[in-house]
Amino acid sequence: MGQAAGTMGQRIDGDWDDIFMQAALQPDLWLAALDTLATRTGSTHGQLIGVGGVREIPFNIVTNFDADMIDFFAASGWTSESHNFRVAASNRHVERGFYDPVLHEADYDRVIPDLASRDYVDWCEEIGIPFGCQTNLVIDNFGVVGLATLRSRRDGRTTPAQRRTFALGAKAARRAVRLQEKLEGEQAKLLAGAFDAIQVSAFIIDIRGRVLAHSAGADAIVDVGDIRLSGRVLDGAGAPFSMRQAVQALVAEDGLDHIRTKLATPAGRPPLMIEGFRLPDRSWSLGKLPHAILIANGPRRDRAGVAAYLAAIYRLSPAEADIAVRLFEGRKRSDIAEARGVTAETLRGQIKQIYLKCGIDGEAGLMRLLAPILS
Repeated sequence: MGQAAGTMGQRIDGDWDDIFMQAALQPDLWLAALDTLATRTGSTHGQLIGVGGVREIPFNIVTNFDADMIDFFAASGWTSESHNFRVAASNRHVERGFYDPVLHEADYDRVIPDLASRDYVDWCEEIGIPFGCQTNLVIDNFGVVGLATLRSRRDGRTTPAQRRTFALGAKAARRAVRLQEKLEGEQAKLLAGAFDAIQVSAFIIDIRGRVLAHSAGADAIVDVGDIRLSGRVLDGAGAPFSMRQAVQALVAEDGLDHIRTKLATPAGRPPLMIEGFRLPDRSWSLGKLPHAILIANGPRRDRAGVAAYLAAIYRLSPAEADIAVRLFEGRKRSDIAEARGVTAETLRGQIKQIYLKCGIDGEAGLMRLLAPILS
């Protein structure tokens, strides 16, 4: 593989773009892209990892690796340069102004004697990943996104040809990560625009409870002081939850899918009702995907208003939103199909799409989902 990369560099470079750009557009393809990188460099594992800084979602994707081992690594606290020779080698180069070189075993050999503990070194030997190469794809105020291959003693140390192949893949992976981050960030802006279109005041928040975007109506609420927004953190006195508590309830790992609270307002003005909705789980992300939505004035309880609302939150088509509302109203499926002029088979397919987009597994789940919106 290394020889092919050297003799057909242009073809392989273009191929890497295809492989990694597809992963940026469909994040569930990252494992396949990393596996291709590992195979072409003669390595057992490919890895994409996010660490450090304030990156919203630390992640560690490793091919052909036991998930329990990834969890063990995360719990062991081996992400510091005092224990991890891969981190130490990277930091040593960053300090000298070299942000994205391809580092490998020779770089690891230089830093291992200075580690405060050999626990991580011994663990890597035990599970069969003492060798490999790596580079930084992104270093920003969110932290570091790194790309690596992890190798066993049987794989051996990386060769110069394998590192050249890795470097070609890394160039494409770097572009892909930047594209995926941008696409994730744009989703929050698109949601805010959708809420503006239906005149709903909404805050879109990430997995850490920080505001990614908000509608013009929400901006007006902040301007009058009913809700405070400081450093992308929302707050405001309320009952039974403050705004900050409501956000935390939505983002906590074992938190709520829906929350409702009443915020205090000055005398003479009606209280501000806030509803929060956790969005359906999606493929892993680099940390920029919307995680939940807080609504300051809910949708009109007419069918058109609710349909637009469901389209904004769950990306239902107008037809799917109408079907969801009819199901909530207790209409029979045969009646819905007749009213909409579709076959029973077509209706079943549309209902299946509704469940998929809403992240639920049946009609009972749909009823629970729609109850706070339509009741």
